[in-house]
Amino acid sequence: MTPNVVLCRAARDDAAGIAGIHMEARTAAMPWLAGVHTPEEVRHYFETVVVPNSEVWVVKTRGALAGFMSLRGNWIDHLYMAPPAWRQGFGRLLVGKAMATRLRLELSTFQRNEGARRFYESFGFEAVEFTDGSANEEREPDVLYVWARNGERA
Repeated sequence: MTPNVVLCRAARDDAAGIAGIHMEARTAAMPWLAGVHTPEEVRHYFETVVVPNSEVWVVKTRGALAGFMSLRGNWIDHLYMAPPAWRQGFGRLLVGKAMATRLRLELSTFQRNEGARRFYESFGFEAVEFTDGSANEEREPDVLYVWARNGERA
C-alpha cells in the first residue's frame, strides 16, 4: 500500500461520505437499476444502521474517501468505490481484508452487474443461487456468491 492510501475502520463522521459513494457508484455502474430511496433516506440508513452496526472499512487516498466495504459476520453487505477510484486496486484491497479475516464470505450482486460478477469471480467466489429478484427492494434478479478459504466447494 502506498503512503497516500490508508485502509482503516470507518468513523461515524465518514457515514455521509460513504452514503455519497454508494449512490454515485450505483448510478454510474448500474444506470438501469431502479432507485427506491431518496438521497436523504440513503444517508440516514448509512448514518444510523450501516456504520454503527456493521464492520465498515474505508479506503482513503490523500485523506479523501475512495471506497468502502461493510461486513456483517461473513456477509459482505456493501462494496463500492467512488467512480474516479475505479480500477486502482482499492476494491481488491478491501476484499483482501475480508478474506484475510474470515474463513467464508457470502454476498449478493445483481445478475446484470457483469463487472461486479467478474470481480468477485476473480477471487474464487462461486455463484451458488440465482433468484428472480423478488426478495430485494429493486426487484432485480440477483445472484448469491460464496467463497471459502479452505477451498471447499461453496
